[in-house]
Amino acid sequence: MKFLLYSGLILLVFSCQIASQKQYDVVFSELNPNTESSLRGLHVVDENTVWASGSGGTVLVSTDSGNSWKDVSIPGAQQNDFRSIHAWHENTAIVFGVAGPDFGYKTVDGGATWKVVFSDTTSGLFFNSVKFIDAQNGLAVSDPIDGKFFVLRTEDAGNTWQQVTDLPEVAEGEANFAASNTCIEYLPSGKAWIASGGKVARVFYSDDFGKSWKVSKTPMVRGLASSGIFSVAFKNDREGIVVGGIYDEPELNTNIASYTFDGGVTWQPAVTMPKEYRSCVQDVEADEVSFLFAIGKTGCDISTDGGINWNFLSDEGYYTFRAIPGKLAGFAAGSQGRISKVIFE
Repeated sequence: MKFLLYSGLILLVFSCQIASQKQYDVVFSELNPNTESSLRGLHVVDENTVWASGSGGTVLVSTDSGNSWKDVSIPGAQQNDFRSIHAWHENTAIVFGVAGPDFGYKTVDGGATWKVVFSDTTSGLFFNSVKFIDAQNGLAVSDPIDGKFFVLRTEDAGNTWQQVTDLPEVAEGEANFAASNTCIEYLPSGKAWIASGGKVARVFYSDDFGKSWKVSKTPMVRGLASSGIFSVAFKNDREGIVVGGIYDEPELNTNIASYTFDGGVTWQPAVTMPKEYRSCVQDVEADEVSFLFAIGKTGCDISTDGGINWNFLSDEGYYTFRAIPGKLAGFAAGSQGRISKVIFE
């Protein structure tokens, strides 16, 4: 009996090792959205409905899995860059831009008309990311104002927003990055995280739907205006990952990924780093399969062990990525209006 139990344990460990070492390939199929805009905002509602946004006030929507796109750009907003977007379905979406005074816009008719839902004349506002956890509750974050990140909460589907004041002060030279609309993570449990970069690279975290915040240090690269954490993602309340690097030196890969197993209170550097700078990380799940996918302007990597080790996949580069819920697939968007459907095999 002891022999059988021992043999069974060895077989179980061996099987787990094989499963953890499963390899994936990635296939990018470029689409034609008919735009030259830089696209950093992306939201995948399902396998058919995809929204994208970016420079020149651009907003696009597809309802046939990216085969065709409708330009629903906001009239009079050509000087804005909508780096943040969330969509509920093919008719309702919200965008946040980096230039004001009109920063937030919402549509309920598929982009035929847009209503301003957040306007502010405060100097220095620059919205980096927006994230909703359900039909009603969302967060948005701007670069610091008066020594603190400018964080907004909504409980009515983005129709009205309230500023959060219970935040730690930022360090000198600390900011967010609007690289992929993923410097915020927000889960239905009410836990939320905001990633920073610049002179320091930290993670702000909340346990009460973004009403109050604490902050933790990370081992991520820091010290330059273009360095730090560019993206944060959590699989659940405890398991999370951050990625980044130095934007204008993408080939450097020292301390460009870290992971946490305690909800973001402490962070450990990845054992095997992504190949280069990455601006977006997302959890991909389908049935019982789950892995992390990181992408940036020079390529992409995958982790099947919670971000401890990364394997290079492709030098195909995009700014941002979103998975199709429940599928080993998604969409990526980037410079010069590039959007691709992404399939993992």
